[in-house]
This record gives sequence, structure tokens and C-alpha cells, in this order.
Amino acid sequence: MPRSRRARLAESLLLPAALALALVAGAGCGSGGAAHPARSADLVSFRLGPQHSNWLVGAIARLATPEEIRDFAALDGDFAALDFIEAFWARRDPDPAERGNPVREAFELRAPEADRRYSEAGILGRRTPRGTILVLYGAPEKVEYQSAPQGGEPVEIWRYPPDAPAGLDGRPPERAYWFRKQGELTRFYQPRARPVRRVGR
Repeated sequence: MPRSRRARLAESLLLPAALALALVAGAGCGSGGAAHPARSADLVSFRLGPQHSNWLVGAIARLATPEEIRDFAALDGDFAALDFIEAFWARRDPDPAERGNPVREAFELRAPEADRRYSEAGILGRRTPRGTILVLYGAPEKVEYQSAPQGGEPVEIWRYPPDAPAGLDGRPPERAYWFRKQGELTRFYQPRARPVRRVGR
């Protein structure tokens, strides 16, 4: 039975979301990133339009509670998504009595920069590992490159100072984050631990 035009369109819209999920699935895992708060499949709501379906993917997932992730998955329609987003940021406003929301404003300032610098393979930069760290913690103090074991793409290392301020998630960044391009996608990279030298017995 031939697939409908709507089904083909849905598949084409969900491809970037699937790629983004592949990226965030490796977040954490000893790579210097914080453990991801949910299974990757829980971060996309297939009932929403393309503008909102993968809104949680990237830095926002590091801010969301398990309950918010569950509620997002249950949303039915883009108007409900807009209400959810407004409530999400309102809960993170450090001083609702004051005008503006510095957490949301920092996100909205950094996210387009992440998109500009780190978009790849059809995925917005804010949803990639490097974009996620940029949005959460701002630019690193230093970026270094090291040759990778067995050749291939070099390893990119972002370093933050020990007195770096807390990020949008309320935690300071790790001292270092490692990234390496694999195919078309730059992912978190787990450096191998150096072997421990045993001295005498």
C-alpha cells in the first residue's frame, strides 16, 4: 500500500530530529558532560509540528525535570506547546517580581550563536553537543586540539576555569569537555584514561 503524502512529509521532518537524538544519546557517559536527564526517545513529541517537536533536544533537556519531559511528550498541538514553553521559562525566572527573565534571555542570546557556529548535518547548533555546552555555560576560556589515537579527526577540547560561574542549569561547567567529529557529526568524546603505573611490590 503506497504511503500517503502526509506520511512521507512527516518522515522528512523527523529525520533531523532522529539525527539530533543520535547526538544527545552520547551526552555524558564520562565525556565531561552531565548525565542526560532522559532517554533520547523521550525528548521528541511527534504530535507537534516541526517547529516544536524537538524543542527539548539540546541544552533545554539539561534544564528540564523528568516531569516536564513527560508532560512535553503528552502535548497535543502547537498552541499547547507555546503555553508549555512560557510556563517552562517562568519556573526558571530567579526573580519573577523583576522585569525580564535572565535565564531565558541568556538562552535566547546563546542559542542563535550556537546555531551559527555549530549547525551540522541538518541539525541546529543548539541541539548538538558543542552547542549544548555553549548555551549552558557560555564560551570556553580556551579551545585546544589534539591528534586522535589511530589518526582520524582531531579531538577538540574546551576548557573552563575553576572559578567559572554557574551555567543555566545552576551548576558550574566541568573543567574540560571533549568532542570529536565522527562522519558528519561532532559528538562528545571519551578520552582514554592513561594506564596506572604500578611501582614495586
